[in-house]
Amino acid sequence: MKRIFSFLTAFLAIVTMMLCCSHCSKDDSDNGNTGKPYVRLNFSEKMVSNSAGSLEIFVSSNTEWIAEPRSKWLSVTPNSGKGDLSVRISFETNGTEKRTGIVRFTADGVNPVEITITQSALTFTNPITIGGNVATMPDPYIVKDGEYYYTCKASGNGIAISRSSRLTAINSTTKKWSLPYEGPSKPWNIADLWAPELFHIGDRWYVYYAAGRRGQDGITGYSTQRSGVLRSKANDPLGEWEDMGMLYTGYNYQPGIKPTIENTEYAIDLTTFELKGQRYAVWSGNGTDAVQQIRIATMSDPCTISSSMVILSTPTQSWETMDGRKINEGPAILVNEEKGKLFIVYSCNPSWTKNYRLAWLMLDMNDGDPMNPADWKKSNNYAFWRCDNTKEPVSGVNGLGHCTFTKSPDGTEDWIVYHAMRYSDGGWGQRYPFVEKFTWNADGTPDFGKGAGWGESLLLPSGETL
Repeated sequence: MKRIFSFLTAFLAIVTMMLCCSHCSKDDSDNGNTGKPYVRLNFSEKMVSNSAGSLEIFVSSNTEWIAEPRSKWLSVTPNSGKGDLSVRISFETNGTEKRTGIVRFTADGVNPVEITITQSALTFTNPITIGGNVATMPDPYIVKDGEYYYTCKASGNGIAISRSSRLTAINSTTKKWSLPYEGPSKPWNIADLWAPELFHIGDRWYVYYAAGRRGQDGITGYSTQRSGVLRSKANDPLGEWEDMGMLYTGYNYQPGIKPTIENTEYAIDLTTFELKGQRYAVWSGNGTDAVQQIRIATMSDPCTISSSMVILSTPTQSWETMDGRKINEGPAILVNEEKGKLFIVYSCNPSWTKNYRLAWLMLDMNDGDPMNPADWKKSNNYAFWRCDNTKEPVSGVNGLGHCTFTKSPDGTEDWIVYHAMRYSDGGWGQRYPFVEKFTWNADGTPDFGKGAGWGESLLLPSGETL
């Protein structure tokens, strides 16, 4: 029996190690340990600025290889090697608007592999700046309306908004509304303003946000966090706002019901969308079990939820139940009009950890019912994650999430906005705003790629100028 127990213990340890490794990459392809020679690169293309500099790539191989720059302005160190090795590619200053070069890696019995280096003046780096400075901005929200990008963010006990003609450079925000103070009426929303989102619906603007009563009546945690809505007094998000109250996020909706902390449940990160003339609210919520779910309800207007809530997603998969917590949060709406698919892209795992990442729920826009959980399909794995495992003072991307989506200035490209944590042990105070172009897979699902690095040069959104 002891031998059997020892064998099972060893077997379970090996399985656990394999599962842990699976969290580090989505690449389940053959590692090349078949005896056949192979050469692989961790990147196939890189964008760099016009200034002279260098970048590092990683060569994975089981044989001798040679690296050959195909352009005079590129050089490689070392230019040959055997096995796995880091290689530095250097580039000279570029005096033109844009140029492209290639470094080719060859080995006997292997098809050549290449990395394309594009050098351009029309680049930016992440994190994007706020008022000209690199600064934290958790739960970033940027929406394009006409020729402008509007940024909406929490600012202490209030909501701040700015307008910019560029996606990659946020103008300084100005506080437009603040939470009420404690008083005889005991407002539900006096503390912890989280994750505001800005929408232009009809001839008004709306902000959805979360707040609660932590610090009052002996409340020490965040159990009273609920969702509320603001409405602009005119058709101008930079003007004055009015508080339209709490939204009903409970199980027992009745027409005319007045939302209270007692008849609703924990509700944060609320967003909204319209499909076939019906508006919906989607948010992250939980009851007393602390399992955060993606929930949905219908809306009769932008300020009123008109049904009991329905649960769409509960964290059950290994990649969304890490760090001892079960969290689905930060739902964001993404639509693929061409393929007729609507996605709720959500974040999972604790937002203060390096395991924070994105996944999605998918609905057929033609035949699916948003209120029917069976009509939503969850992604088979997480959809977007990067973890460089860097610690201070080395900056990196160490978990990412809480996203939204927008378009390039000319409307031809799809872009994702999200926050990334600077250090692997950084926590809530080290979340910075990133933007990045993404594409679509042949089946209509989004392809977010591997995630941009901290300080990595990327080509400006199409139609944006410096």
